[in-house]
Amino acid sequence: MSVPDEPSPLSDVVADAARPKRAGVSGPRRRRWIGIGIGVVGGVVLAAVLGAVLVSRADERGRPVALTSLAPGRCFQYPSAAYLQAHRDASDGLIRDVVPVSCTGTHRGEVVAQAALDTGRLRYDDAASASMAACREPFADYNPDFWALPPNAKFVTLPPRHQDLSEHPVATCLYLGPNILLTGPLRADPSRLTAGQRRYLDAVRLYDSISADGLDARESTDDHLTAWAKEMAAAEQHAVDELQKIGAPAGAEQQFAVVLDQHRKAVAAWQAAAAEDTRTGIHRRMAAAREADHASMDPDEAVRAALGLATTMRPSGYSL
Repeated sequence: MSVPDEPSPLSDVVADAARPKRAGVSGPRRRRWIGIGIGVVGGVVLAAVLGAVLVSRADERGRPVALTSLAPGRCFQYPSAAYLQAHRDASDGLIRDVVPVSCTGTHRGEVVAQAALDTGRLRYDDAASASMAACREPFADYNPDFWALPPNAKFVTLPPRHQDLSEHPVATCLYLGPNILLTGPLRADPSRLTAGQRRYLDAVRLYDSISADGLDARESTDDHLTAWAKEMAAAEQHAVDELQKIGAPAGAEQQFAVVLDQHRKAVAAWQAAAAEDTRTGIHRRMAAAREADHASMDPDEAVRAALGLATTMRPSGYSL
């Protein structure tokens, strides 16, 4: 069951781990997703309008609890608009309370992990960026195939409150359906993967995890952009090296070669971006890298089909 598009009371309070790209870097295959109605391909999630939030039936059966108290695999709905209005966190303006519900029915979000932040990273990064870094591995562990997730599921991180950073530096990693409800649990069963599928997903895991952070999350300073470009260059090279070891699946040899060629081009572009000393130059090189990534996605669809993996690519972010 779906509901009409509605503003998300969490949309202005969480760091989106897969925001679309700016500075001329378009999202992958946007033309395929016109009319889906999730409203997140072309920009950030809509800001909250609390008065327009639909009150869930779950509000009548359960009381709101702290989102940070939910274990991985728990699902939730939003509290009522009246509750949100009365309990918005005064310290940072974030909405941190939800109503736990069963994952078997429709729900707004699913908790992936409560991930400890690298306190050393906080010396040079803000809590939102550190939270995205902390959630990379949990997201990849929870469901290693990004393409197998429903298109309305967004990767989202909720950073800790400022006053909790010293005593409890933990980020909440979750899937969120900002405009269309999620249906059913999203945790993957690794036992259902074949050996070939597992090798492929392991090969692209680092690239998928770092790529999912998205360019928007790194726009605050040139240092962040340079650091992300270095990470992406290393992740792209790792993917190329590991895929070469695996070799092409039968029936997709030509497409596999194109995937490798495009990601080699992306490696060079990310390395060039990391060497730039102006924001304009960094963005120009990043755009070239993303064009190469984008060009690999059609042939990679054929590679995935040959492996028996999902072939419906995500509407935002870049992944293999």
